[in-house]
Formats: sequence, structure tokens, C-alpha cells
Amino acid sequence: MSNVLLIGDMVGYGNLGMSAMVPILTKMGYRVLRMPSSLVSNNFSYGQYAVLDTTDYIRECIAIWERQAFPIDAVSTGFLVSEAQTALVADYCRSLKKRGTTIFVDPIMADDGKLYNGITLKTVEYMRSMCKVADVIVPNMTEATFLAGRYEGKTSLTSEEADDLIMLLHHMGENSVVISSMVIDGNSCTLLYDAYNDETSILPYKIIPIQFSGTGDIFSSILMGHFLRGKSLAQSARIAMDFVSHVIEEEQQSAHPDNGIPIERHLDEIR
Repeated sequence: MSNVLLIGDMVGYGNLGMSAMVPILTKMGYRVLRMPSSLVSNNFSYGQYAVLDTTDYIRECIAIWERQAFPIDAVSTGFLVSEAQTALVADYCRSLKKRGTTIFVDPIMADDGKLYNGITLKTVEYMRSMCKVADVIVPNMTEATFLAGRYEGKTSLTSEEADDLIMLLHHMGENSVVISSMVIDGNSCTLLYDAYNDETSILPYKIIPIQFSGTGDIFSSILMGHFLRGKSLAQSARIAMDFVSHVIEEEQQSAHPDNGIPIERHLDEIR
């Protein structure tokens, strides 16, 4: 059984962040370690929220875990609170990577062409530094454009622009890149570059007319789970896309899409 460490926000109200990821990865057979980057009262979309910065806790936790020599096969990072916290997490991931740990980074900070409520351009700067440590980065289209510093605000890219974008991100850390929620020449898709075999793939999908918070966390979990099992990056992304589409279709009558998808209802459908 592989040990997967999640570093990200723990949300009190809603099925987001770790609340969505832990059940999925546990169902897939992984032992999940948790290192909350923050405690968050609720989704930022509500406008009012409380955030507890856990940087000091992370520093102590890392020291203890290092003394205990807990094995960690993969790390997935999500929402990070500050530049100081990001530097701490990046250093830890860099150390783990030297021991063979696979690092996934989901640079959670933006969607729909704009930064999330409470997120600033400073966040973009320190997320770039985090991406340089990763083996695989998993931004959505908006996050990808902010990270690259190009095409911000555009709702669709040409094929040439999309290729430019993904290679800019690849060269940020010579890593693999999976960009979800892409629109290329007016068509919705996931765009990925697999650095292991130097291949770019475009995986189309059909838009479902409802948007749930937390679907990126579900996508990242399924992608990571299958990739660590030995499937290719493109295969893993396709499985993750199909699962996300399925649960959105099943839950589209929900009255509270900002609170995410109650993933526990769908665990038996995970391959």
C-alpha cells in the first residue's frame, strides 16, 4: 500500500479540498496522510470566510515526521496560504523528491478567467515557485494562464496558443502538465503534456451546464490514483474526466453546487 500525503485546505462547510480527496484515495487503496495548510470555514464564493494559517503546525509536523521516518510515496499540494508556507512546503517536497517521492501540484488560486476571492498576484508568484518542484502540475485554464503570465482573461485559445501555454508551464520545472477546463478553438478539452514520453494530448469532453466547487479536487485525486498505479498520464486523465462528468450528471439537481459533491455517495463507482 502506497502512502500519499495531502497538503491543502481543510474546509469546514462543504465537500472541498481534503474532504473530497481523502475518501477517493482511500477507496483506491492508498494510505492517506493529511497535512492541512489551513482550516477554512467555507468556500470563498460566499464572500465571508475564516482562514486559520497552519504554517507553524506544518513546520513542527515536518520535523516530527522526519524524525519518525514516515514513508511517503507521493505528495499532492493544493491551496497554500502564504509565501512563507509555500517556501516551507516546497523545501519539504524538494527533500522528499530526492528520495523518490512523486510530487503533484494543483495551484489552486483561480477559475473562470479571474483569481479567487482573497487571492492576489503575489499568490501567483509563489505558486510558480511551487510548480518548479513538481513532477506533475494540474492547473485549470485560468490558473495556467496566470502561471505562464500569458493569455490571461482569454476564454478560448488557438491550437498554437495552447501549445505555447503548456510548453511555458513545462519549462517552468521540466515537469508534466495537465490543464483542465481548456477551450481550444472553441472546443472544451483537457490538454496535457507528458514529460516522460514527450507527448502532448488533447482530450475532448462535453460541457454539462452546471458548475460544482471541488470538482478539481476530485479530478486530481482520480488522476493521481491511477497514475501511481502505472497508467499513463493521458489514460489517468481520461478516467478522471469521465468520473467527474458522471458525478456532475448524477448530482446536477443539487441546490448547493458551491458546497461541492458529496463524494461518499459515489465511492463504489470508482475503478
